[in-house]
Amino acid sequence: MNKKPVFYKQGDQRWGGKPYRVPGETSTIASAGCGPTCAAMVIATLKDQRVTPETTCAWSVAHGYKALKQGTYYSYFKPQLAAYGIDCRQLLGSRIINQPSHPIHEQVREYLRQGYWVIALMGPGTWTKGGHFVLVWDWDSKVRILDPASSADKRLNGDPATFRREVRCYWLVDAREYNREDEELRIDKLTDEEVLRLGKRLQAVMGKQPVSSALAPELQEAKAQGITDGSSPGAFCTRAQAAVMTLRAMKKA
Repeated sequence: MNKKPVFYKQGDQRWGGKPYRVPGETSTIASAGCGPTCAAMVIATLKDQRVTPETTCAWSVAHGYKALKQGTYYSYFKPQLAAYGIDCRQLLGSRIINQPSHPIHEQVREYLRQGYWVIALMGPGTWTKGGHFVLVWDWDSKVRILDPASSADKRLNGDPATFRREVRCYWLVDAREYNREDEELRIDKLTDEEVLRLGKRLQAVMGKQPVSSALAPELQEAKAQGITDGSSPGAFCTRAQAAVMTLRAMKKA
């Protein structure tokens, strides 16, 4: 499972009432800043924890990505995240709302399995009455979402069928390095080949460990009797090896 990013709300009292606007409108971060808030969650998690929605909204306005009397232009995410060294790209160039069988949904799910995150633009329904950006960080039996405007369970742990029907667009965010951290230690996620390599390495290390003085004389006798060759004395013994050594000892008795 991917790691959960920092969770920001666009309506947080620290910045929600501050302007997110261009001349001719009165919008605030709380009313229109869902896109930059999603970007802020990504940046604060992956690169700079000092970044907040106030930071990203200011950047959006300064670089011309605030849409008049609307939210944020689709073209915002790639350059905003690139400014912090994070790769991002839009998937497809058209809206897919009310297309739950579109193959892009399974592609997105596979990307999430690989450690990416996804910014999704939602259409009317569960998440919004118009248009609303959310950050998807995983997808198992539910679509795991950070919604800048809500903590309601149905909006954070989305029903996959509903989500597929209501999503309009996807932006892919490369969080693989962050989500891979410490994964090497997750034995349950290793392939059989990786487990075998780990086992060989462990045997090699354990095999070099010295034999205790209490066992050394008997080990020498076992070697002399041909029960064991005495190599890698600290390594683990398989059941087959134990059975063979036991049989050899019985024959020597």
